[in-house]
Parts: sequence; C-alpha cells; structure tokens
Amino acid sequence: MREQVIIDGNNLWHAMRVHAPVPPVGRETLVKILDRWAGQVGAQVMIVFDGPTPREGLAKQMATRRVGVRFSAPQTADDVIERMLKGIQDPATVRVVSSDTAVRSDAVSRRCRHVDSVRFVAELFPPERGRTEGTKPRSHEATEPRRHEEKPDEVSRTEADDWINLF
Repeated sequence: MREQVIIDGNNLWHAMRVHAPVPPVGRETLVKILDRWAGQVGAQVMIVFDGPTPREGLAKQMATRRVGVRFSAPQTADDVIERMLKGIQDPATVRVVSSDTAVRSDAVSRRCRHVDSVRFVAELFPPERGRTEGTKPRSHEATEPRRHEEKPDEVSRTEADDWINLF
C-alpha cells in the first residue's frame, strides 16, 4: 500500500528556509517540490497549513494529484493533524512530518511513523553525485542557472535591435 504522508505545512516551510539548498520558496512552490518527491517515492501527501483558506480557490489550485492541501482555520494545523490521525485505519502506512513535539508524540501513540521537518528537508533534497552527505551546494549553484558556452554574456546594441525587429 502507498505511504500516506501528513505534513505540518508551516513547520516544514520554515525548516526549508533554513535547511534547504534552494532559496526560500512560497507555499505553491513547496507543494510542487512535494509533488515531485511524492512521484519519485510513490507516496500520497496531505499538507496542512495554519490559517484560513486563501480566497478564490487557491488551495484547490495548489493541490496536485499526489498532494492535497488544507488550511486549518479556525483551528491550528496541529489540531487538524491530530484529528486526521484519529481516523487512520492502517498506521503502518502513515508517516507524519513535524518538528512539533505534541504532533510527533501523537503520531507515536497512534503507531504512525514520524520524522522531524529538518530531516524531511534532507529527504526532499538528497545529495547529488559527487557531493558529500550533508554539504550544501555553493550559493550560486542553488540560485543561478547554468551558463551555456555558446550563449554570450553580453549582446551588442545592434544585435539587440536585430532581435527586436525580428520579433
């Protein structure tokens, strides 16, 4: 059976700001990263963010086939996750991602697996070949696109005008 992963969204989002080898991302990008990961490992994810549902169906727009998105208001995400865990039929297939002690304790008491958010960030961004475990890419590797040798660094005004006229 597929692994079901329940994520404390704001908890993971903040852990990514400090521990991910990419610049800080928004919630929408976080969901895309989770979708890619879920596709690679064959998991189904539910991420729960604190706060009210954004207007105009943003939560539905953010969700993917493999990642469901919920907002917790008027409760906390911790409360929503606790309620979700109460309804779990097969705890062996469920993993909870949170660094919150109460959420993790609830997962353990219900016999679900758990991982703190920092360790899960490392799972989302496994080391690349040639890079040693635990090292981050150099700062420019995460933010700058690779340059292609045939692409010039500068374009003359004449070349720019030619391109403008072409299009």
